[in-house]
Amino acid sequence: MPRKPAAAAGALALALSLAGIPSAAAEAGGKGELTATPGVVAPGESVTLSVLNPELMDQMDDAHRVTVHSDAFTGPVKLAPSGKVSWQGRATVRCDAKPGSHALRFDQPVPPDEAKTNGEVRVGAPGRSSPRPECAAKSGTSDDWTPTTITIAAIALTAMAALAFFTLRRRSP
Repeated sequence: MPRKPAAAAGALALALSLAGIPSAAAEAGGKGELTATPGVVAPGESVTLSVLNPELMDQMDDAHRVTVHSDAFTGPVKLAPSGKVSWQGRATVRCDAKPGSHALRFDQPVPPDEAKTNGEVRVGAPGRSSPRPECAAKSGTSDDWTPTTITIAAIALTAMAALAFFTLRRRSP
């Protein structure tokens, strides 16, 4: 008799523990789509990509990584495993990326639905702050030349020119 209550208690404990474990194929970020964090990123900044999708097991390379492409990124992004069926990686947005939504896609179409697009990243216009240093260097601009800096430089040049003029005029007979 003591075996039946123990077996029933064990079965109940097993059922409760299995019910508490989230499914590996849970719909994180839609239908196994790539998610980008932060939601909106400025040119030159980094974005974290993550995905929970068991269908990607077929696309892994020898290092168990998966490749993601977007026209917003500086190049292909390798996502590394961050769990049994989840991957994560970081991408840098190109300095000349246009504001708006850009498609994220894996090397090959991935189920469900064999979608050609597997998510999106939103590129925002650079804010009021100065552009990232790597983007400023590429565009040939610098955040050092503010209106105040230009005014001070103009005043200094004018003072130097006036000093040179009066010095030369004083030496003339």
